[in-house]
Amino acid sequence: MAAYQISPIETPEEARTTRAVASSVFGTGASLLLPGKPGWGFYAHEEGDCVGGVLLEKMGPGEGLLSWIFVDKKAQGHRLGSRLLEAGIQAMDDEGLKTQFSLVRADNTASWNMFAKNGYTRPSVVRSLFGYSMKGFLKRFGYSLATGYSTWVRDEALKNTSVHPERRTILKSLLFSLFIGGALSLFSLRGVEFFFIGMAVVAGITALRMLVAYPIARLSGPVRFDAPQGGTTLSVILALAFGGWWPTFGFFVPAADIWRDSEFVRYKGMQAFATWMSLVLVYVGMSRFFPELFTAGLETILDLIIIYQLIPFFPFDGMDGAKVVSYSKVIYAIGAVLSLLAIILV
Repeated sequence: MAAYQISPIETPEEARTTRAVASSVFGTGASLLLPGKPGWGFYAHEEGDCVGGVLLEKMGPGEGLLSWIFVDKKAQGHRLGSRLLEAGIQAMDDEGLKTQFSLVRADNTASWNMFAKNGYTRPSVVRSLFGYSMKGFLKRFGYSLATGYSTWVRDEALKNTSVHPERRTILKSLLFSLFIGGALSLFSLRGVEFFFIGMAVVAGITALRMLVAYPIARLSGPVRFDAPQGGTTLSVILALAFGGWWPTFGFFVPAADIWRDSEFVRYKGMQAFATWMSLVLVYVGMSRFFPELFTAGLETILDLIIIYQLIPFFPFDGMDGAKVVSYSKVIYAIGAVLSLLAIILV
């Protein structure tokens, strides 16, 4: 068994090597956001071969940020993620940074388990933005724009709360979809008729995705609906300012705070494929049965929604396509072909 060590990043060479591994793990798009010269953090290695790391930052007074944590595929299965997280937490504690933030991909349920076991919880969007130092607000706001991600926090004030404290998530998601649907027309001057059409279509698609996803997710055991967090602020901004729809749908996850991820991972991919195909069916159905409404503005909006699903890397890695491609490249290819055929033929 490999004897991996965790060491602090101390030299420029260690920083470059760690960043190279991070770029490989996160891939196209996301790697562009990595710091050019990682300074504070730790890297995992064996005889000089770097296989992972954790990068840290200071934010507001008493606040730290675990900005990136990653492990190369060849080194997974050795608890390196947990060891790196523990090293990062201890380093921030030693610096007096008792409130610690991190950004976690919403469908990375294995990371959820790891962060939950180490005292992190996921507050609401409002609390994550306005419940802490204003000095770190811009950084937290930037994180809130990342679709398909959630802000997690290690905070003594939330110590005795549930890891996922939100309630009535299905109702909140449907109400949010009504707001976005109305904003598509109200603030883009498309008229009163399109105002009601927009609300009906956005809320209807959101509800349909829930209905399609639930029986598939339920095959893994008890589940709950996980309302979107990251991307909701971006969705509001684009809807109000430009009359555009940036989709933030949410999906079903295991009901427990901590679970065996291997029992859920296959249903996560199947769930995403089903909800993606439901978008394609709505697109085709609207064009066939409601052609006048379709050409009144819905066509362009729905075109973009489907195209978003086709791009499986950042900043679209929170969409269905990215979840599907991580599960099965063959199924992703089928979904991509069906989506393109729908757009071309319609």
